[in-house]
Amino acid sequence: MAAKRRVVRHRLMDVVLTLLVISAVAAVRSMVAPVEGEAVSNVAVPLGSLLQRLQAGRPVLSVVVWGVMIFAAGVNAGRYGVKYSLYPAYTLMAIPLYGIVAAGVMVSRDYLLTSAVALCGLLSMKYLHRCIMRSGSFGDLSLSMLWIGLLPLLFAPAAVMAYAVIPLLVLVVRPSWRDWAVAVVSLLLPVAALCYIGWCRGAEFLSPAVALYEAFMTPSGFEFFASTNPAGILLIGVLIVMAVCSASLVVSDRYSLKVKARAAMRFNALLLFSCAGMFFVPSCTATVFVLAAVPAAMLVPLMFVRMGVGFTETLYRLALLLAAANAAVTLFI
Repeated sequence: MAAKRRVVRHRLMDVVLTLLVISAVAAVRSMVAPVEGEAVSNVAVPLGSLLQRLQAGRPVLSVVVWGVMIFAAGVNAGRYGVKYSLYPAYTLMAIPLYGIVAAGVMVSRDYLLTSAVALCGLLSMKYLHRCIMRSGSFGDLSLSMLWIGLLPLLFAPAAVMAYAVIPLLVLVVRPSWRDWAVAVVSLLLPVAALCYIGWCRGAEFLSPAVALYEAFMTPSGFEFFASTNPAGILLIGVLIVMAVCSASLVVSDRYSLKVKARAAMRFNALLLFSCAGMFFVPSCTATVFVLAAVPAAMLVPLMFVRMGVGFTETLYRLALLLAAANAAVTLFI
């Protein structure tokens, strides 16, 4: 019964409007009053540098594209959670949670690059959840891994996730060596194609891979704690509490989740914690928040359908309040 009452409190129009406000305010705030960490550019990688050059000629349009992408990604994250029956009760909380994580703390001013990272992250999760919950096909698994394999060509720190973490996580949800082989080949295909194109143009075959490694190890100059305020730090703390509570439910609440849904939630939890580890990568920038937003938005709603209403509503309202305070402090102080 508690889950049914919660549906009334989290109506579609309410959560969509919340996401719209978060993305619009974050776009305006990042243009008018960016903090130091938001202005740090991503280290140049092949596709990322192309988008950075494109943004240089169209700055306003790039901000609009970013805002539309964040809004569309948040709505679709909520839709996928319902469509693929990831939760034991109906919830749309993935919609505002995506906005809070992706835009409530910090926004990278590489708007087009960040939009592309958001798109790749969203599509990779779409096909992976469809593979786990519905089809079980190699095609969906391969498509998911291809989108993840594109991420290092946009955002250098994603290499640690694409080439080290994801191959291990695939064995968590699909413990088969055939599935693992399909996943690894699909992950490596984008960078292999880039190496082949470079080789055809006269360069060394492995030179793009070497350039990716060098970009991964190049310090970006991003310092989170030097670029945020107490409201932003507290917001990160609230989001961590939400993530830990949701991850603990995956482990402890054995009878409320289906076997496939438990595998998907376990993947999201481990992927989210690996995204948190990117803060320690030298080339990390504020783009990491958009990358972490998808697994966070898919995982955290579990808390809203399995824990007490008073506790979860308090955390949610506190997160919204801190996101608003973070924007206000940045704008007016």
